[in-house]
Amino acid sequence: MALTFERTPDRRISWRRELAPVLAVAGLAADYLSPAAPWTILLPLGTVVLLLALRRRAAAAAVFLLSSWVLVPLAARATSAVEELRDEPRLFVLEDATLPSISEAVADRCVLNDLGFALLPAGPGHLLNPRWVLRDVIVTFAELHNQMLIDRVHRDAAGPCAATAAAP
Repeated sequence: MALTFERTPDRRISWRRELAPVLAVAGLAADYLSPAAPWTILLPLGTVVLLLALRRRAAAAAVFLLSSWVLVPLAARATSAVEELRDEPRLFVLEDATLPSISEAVADRCVLNDLGFALLPAGPGHLLNPRWVLRDVIVTFAELHNQMLIDRVHRDAAGPCAATAAAP
C-alpha cells in the first residue's frame, strides 16, 4: 500500500532516440513505394539528411545503402560480375513481365550470339511469387542487369558486330 502513493519516475519518451528508426523505415518505405522517376531520389536522400542532422550516421548510411538507387544497381552489377567471372553471361527473363531489354536483345543478332537466357524463379508457380513492390524491384533488377550485359556486348563487339555497335 505504501508503494501505491509513491511518486513514480518520469517515463518520457526520448524522441531524439526513437525518431531515427522511424525516419529510416519511413524513408525506405517512401523510396520503394514511390514510382520509378528521377525525382524519387530525393526521398531517401532527404531521409539521410534528416538522420545526419540527428547525428545518426549509422542509420543514415543504412538508408543510403538500402535505398533502391544504390542497392538495386549494386546487386545488378555484382550479379553481372559473378556471371562474367564464370563466363556465363545470361539475360534474365521473367514469366509474367515484359522487359524492353529482352526485345532489344532479340532484335540484335550480336547480342543473341554472345548471351544466353535464364528464367528467374519468380512468379506464379515458382519458389518466389512476389507481388506489388517486391515484383517491381525484381523487374527493375532484371532490366538493369540485362541492359548492363547488352552494353558490355556492344562495348566488346568485334568483327561484323563492331560496325553495328559503333552506329548510334
